[in-house]
Amino acid sequence: MSQRWLVESDDDVLIFIHMLPNSSKKSIFGVDKWRGELKVSVLSPPISGQANMELVELISSWASVKKKNVVIDKGHKTRKKIVRIRNIKYEYISQLIGE
Repeated sequence: MSQRWLVESDDDVLIFIHMLPNSSKKSIFGVDKWRGELKVSVLSPPISGQANMELVELISSWASVKKKNVVIDKGHKTRKKIVRIRNIKYEYISQLIGE
């Protein structure tokens, strides 16, 4: 069953993220049930793509994939983002978050 925050797309998954830039810690908090998005905070400010680069690094580390396999599909200039992880199984990401 597809979660609202996680969608299969061929061999990839799309993750709907609510990002909190310029935070005091870097973390993946889990799924915000009300928003239907994965809540993620990063240390970097949203200037010159710094927060986006840190988000890609955090997601790649969390999912144990190379950074080149993590792409921001939509939301480069907003807190709401759609991140694509290439060549990964839906079930793997769902288990990481505990759903």
